[in-house]
Amino acid sequence: MPRGNVLALAIVAGIGAALAFASRGVSASEWSTVPIDDDTGQPDVGEIVGIDYNVGAYEPFFDDGGAMTIDDLGTPAQRLAAFLYMIRASEHDYLRDVPNDACYFLFYGRVPFLDSSDHPVVTGELQGTRLPDKMCRDAGFGPGCVTTAAGAYQIIKPTWLRVRAAGTWGPRLPDFSKASQDEAARRILHMINALDDVLAGNFDAAVTKASSQWASLPKSTAKQNPRSWQFALERYNEALAGFA
Repeated sequence: MPRGNVLALAIVAGIGAALAFASRGVSASEWSTVPIDDDTGQPDVGEIVGIDYNVGAYEPFFDDGGAMTIDDLGTPAQRLAAFLYMIRASEHDYLRDVPNDACYFLFYGRVPFLDSSDHPVVTGELQGTRLPDKMCRDAGFGPGCVTTAAGAYQIIKPTWLRVRAAGTWGPRLPDFSKASQDEAARRILHMINALDDVLAGNFDAAVTKASSQWASLPKSTAKQNPRSWQFALERYNEALAGFA
């Protein structure tokens, strides 16, 4: 089987279960701009935006059995899969940890975790990592800030707790598995008003909005060595090509 088709099947398998959670719009009045780590009392570094959310409904394409069909190729579901692949590739050591899905089980600093029953800081398997003072300053915090970024999308604990909860977007996520992480990332895109652009294939607009959440993306101002536009676009197109 051609490598592109293998990649396509891997993406579909990774996101198929996540897309099963139908979203029917989200309205949230508050999104904390300075999440605090429960253990240290210090800011938990993550790019969080402070806006009100009232995002339109999104219903993925499924057959009657809840499975993605071949007709989905080239649809919004494919664009979402490709965009999430691009985020994973940007957040991690692309060649080493993304094609094999190892990124789903890596904490900040490429520290592995084993328990996927919940976020590794919630399970107690790992603790928040204190960041260098310069990185804290660049992120707008004082010395001693920490990060609890974990998984394929490097989701910090406060963000995970927010998007894991049941809401108009779907049920409470059962665990920190690959499917749940994919769905959590989709919910984040929904909350920051980027999902409609992702589904429509408005790549530049989607990346610009998503860069408020993921410091690795090209438009991020977090000063954490963001990827180039070329890298992000190549990874997105690479994923899309796998569906051809």
